Amino acid sequence: MMRWVLMILGCMASDAWSANQVVWYPKARTFDLRVKDVPLEVFLGMIKAETGWEVKVEPGLQQIVSGKFRNKPAADAIRLMLGRVRFAFLPRLEGGTRLLVYAGNTRSATQSVVAVEQAAADDENPDEALIHLPVKIHYLRSRYVSINADAKLTNLRPLFAGANEIWGQGKVRFAAGRPEQLSSADAAAEKEFADLFKPSVPSAYVRLHQSRILHRMIPNFPDRGKVFRIIVLYTMPDAFGAVYMPKKGVVLMPQVKFAGLIDKGGVWKDGSPVFFAQSNILAHELGHALGLPHVATQGNLMIDGRLREGSGVGPGTKLTEKQIKTARAQGKTGGPRVPGINPKTGD
Repeated sequence: MMRWVLMILGCMASDAWSANQVVWYPKARTFDLRVKDVPLEVFLGMIKAETGWEVKVEPGLQQIVSGKFRNKPAADAIRLMLGRVRFAFLPRLEGGTRLLVYAGNTRSATQSVVAVEQAAADDENPDEALIHLPVKIHYLRSRYVSINADAKLTNLRPLFAGANEIWGQGKVRFAAGRPEQLSSADAAAEKEFADLFKPSVPSAYVRLHQSRILHRMIPNFPDRGKVFRIIVLYTMPDAFGAVYMPKKGVVLMPQVKFAGLIDKGGVWKDGSPVFFAQSNILAHELGHALGLPHVATQGNLMIDGRLREGSGVGPGTKLTEKQIKTARAQGKTGGPRVPGINPKTGD
């Protein structure tokens, strides 16, 4: 019933949504907000969709929310928007943040808020308009542990917020869709991929054959080049943080990466140093999807990992004006760069 209520509220607010925007910067933990006359649950749904937080509200709590500001710390931003309505931030055992909104006490906040996706904002100048790009999310299912991905292990919304913080310089934003399960296109390739993890398999063999096997496992989507996609699998033997597959038009991303730098389970979690590295890596691979090649410039988002200098993990964050122009041109097509399909000519 609550899902239908939120859908109705969303329709009621749709006329104003072109001007409503919530932007979360996870590294700085600040908000940019521009919201006018939005029901409380819709506003909280926008917060959940943008941040990936778990959000709960006291049932029956009603308020119309309005406000406009930039670069406000999370607690200050929520306080300004909610007025006299009380709230609390609590850590989650599995990582990330829980936001409770209530009139009485924290125990009153029992109703889970449904994520409400934002509509693209209107802009009179199309060259400066924010480009919104929906992304379909697939979790690869398999009887092999090394492949089988579990959507409960990783929350992609905070990861997207980190990638969007980087792509804000180009006025490009990616929006993660509802996760869907996906089966491999080739059962024999699944076994071949799982065998790459055997201790007896030389690393040179892995590097030589991993890409070929993955291309057999990943389906050829009929709408490739028209839709941005991320496929999540459990892990990869050659320790990639993610990889863009141009012929498939998908970003392939493992749940387990940099296992020695994070928790015992080896899964990146919201707020960890490796989480931010992973969001940079996602932004980098989405850059490839937007038609950007590797560069040799230190500090650039698209630097070839083999050329990167310095400590830490993950690429840089900077983009040149030329890179932004190229990425925006691809983004305006609505889909990733797939040779021969988008664009139809060239490579």
